[in-house]
Amino acid sequence: MAEDSATDRRTFLSAVGGAAAAAMAGCTGDGTPTDPTSTTAPPSSSTDVSTPEGGPQPGGTLRVGFESELTGLDPHRTESVVSWVVVFNVCETLITFEDGAPAGRLATDWEIGEDGRTYTFTLTEDARFHPPVDRGMTAEDVVYSFERMNQDGAMGSDLAAVEAVEATGEYEVTFTLAETFAPFFNFLGRVPWVIVPEEAVEEQGGDLGEFQEPVGTGPFQFDEHEPGDHLTLTAFDDYRADDVPLLDAVEITPIPDADSRVSALRGGDVDMVRGVGGSDADVVRNDAETKLSRQRGTEWGQLHINCSEPPWDDPAVRRAVAHAMDRGAIVDAAVSGYGQPAWQPYAEESVWHYDLGDSRRTHDPERARQILDDAGNPLESETLTIKTNTRYGLMETTAELLVAQLAQAGIDAETEVLEWGTQLSDFVGGNFGAMAFSVPFKIDPDRHYYGFIHPEGTQFNHYGEDQPDAQRMYELLEQGRSETDRDERVEIYSEFEKLVNEHCPWISVARADGLAGLRADVYGVQPWLLPYTRFWTMWTED
Repeated sequence: MAEDSATDRRTFLSAVGGAAAAAMAGCTGDGTPTDPTSTTAPPSSSTDVSTPEGGPQPGGTLRVGFESELTGLDPHRTESVVSWVVVFNVCETLITFEDGAPAGRLATDWEIGEDGRTYTFTLTEDARFHPPVDRGMTAEDVVYSFERMNQDGAMGSDLAAVEAVEATGEYEVTFTLAETFAPFFNFLGRVPWVIVPEEAVEEQGGDLGEFQEPVGTGPFQFDEHEPGDHLTLTAFDDYRADDVPLLDAVEITPIPDADSRVSALRGGDVDMVRGVGGSDADVVRNDAETKLSRQRGTEWGQLHINCSEPPWDDPAVRRAVAHAMDRGAIVDAAVSGYGQPAWQPYAEESVWHYDLGDSRRTHDPERARQILDDAGNPLESETLTIKTNTRYGLMETTAELLVAQLAQAGIDAETEVLEWGTQLSDFVGGNFGAMAFSVPFKIDPDRHYYGFIHPEGTQFNHYGEDQPDAQRMYELLEQGRSETDRDERVEIYSEFEKLVNEHCPWISVARADGLAGLRADVYGVQPWLLPYTRFWTMWTED
């Protein structure tokens, strides 16, 4: 498939997914990247060359079709991408990232102590919480929010290093870490790390998960939510920034079926749809009434493996499967070329990418057979099961094609198709041997790796101490958290990727693009580093 032109009026491109992380890895005391010239800068997003000469127009409601139902709106509890999209527009973090570099959102300035254990943020004095709270935000709100999200079950181990968070002024807050934690600054830009007012939370019960009508300081405010039907956001007229929304409102409707979403877009029932499948992308591009927004590399697809579950506990089985897999065929079939085969989550432009060279486990059925023969045929009389679902095309196609590819290597396999909620529950609970899965792109490699492998994380891959090089992999992940020098962290994660390639606790499949469809009269899409739509930049033409 040919590359899209940056000036193609039917497609908007953003290639931030891989390269942007390069500029985020370390910060000096004033919050600037440690060495912004040492890596490739993220390519900028294209602009809509067909924007009317009159420019942006205020007013109107944007009707958006979501790929799934919201799973809750308490920002410190939900783990749903679509719920995070709502949170991202209603609530705000201390910092964000623009063009791959740290930028203030609620914080206007910051200073990181020389010991790497203190972070002091100066807050904007102009942020206001939405009605019914309707007051200015202060440092005490930051303290409350971080104490709330540091409860058990909220942010897992991500905030474990925080020893104290204190209001050191009305508009100044200081974090003290018990030990250096390299990902901390980057994590401050994560969508769930938002500031909320205590009185609104307590009014709704106070416990995690009960804050279902979120109140924040963002450009949109929560209006109403009818689960399974729609959610409405309205513009916050007292938003402090120049980014006051042009839209009056955003109405979100869950449309889980991908074909139905595209049909609703083409029929004019909605103005925008998220989660356009690769097979539908060209249809959206070529329709005179619609256009395509493409954000590169927002989804990392893998074959997740439970390394404690026979026969997947045998490294030889995992290595053989890695050589049986034809990643290119999966990408072509699953996303119609809107993505690329991948052996790790970070693209070549990223500082976190490690070039595996000829050691990559590429498609080689004969090599797969030889690995199993040398190991004494551990799959003799075995049928492998690959769990999947029909909600997400990359997962479904990975499982289906892998079964056929395994057959070419003499390996019997079958799929087990689950409801998405059941598959997610099985993944979290470890109820699987192998599972076709995907996760959104993460800013810092710690977010991709620590929870998969380390025993103090979630350890989704159940890579126990009996597995090869397990202790060394644990040590590397610990070093990646404690080492603050970016170049040293690069070396740490490079060694880690070598071991992943050698022992295959999971098998990377693809980096897929995030695709959204728009009506032709919708403008102002500005894809961000992560797959969360910025509704406040958008507008519709009368």
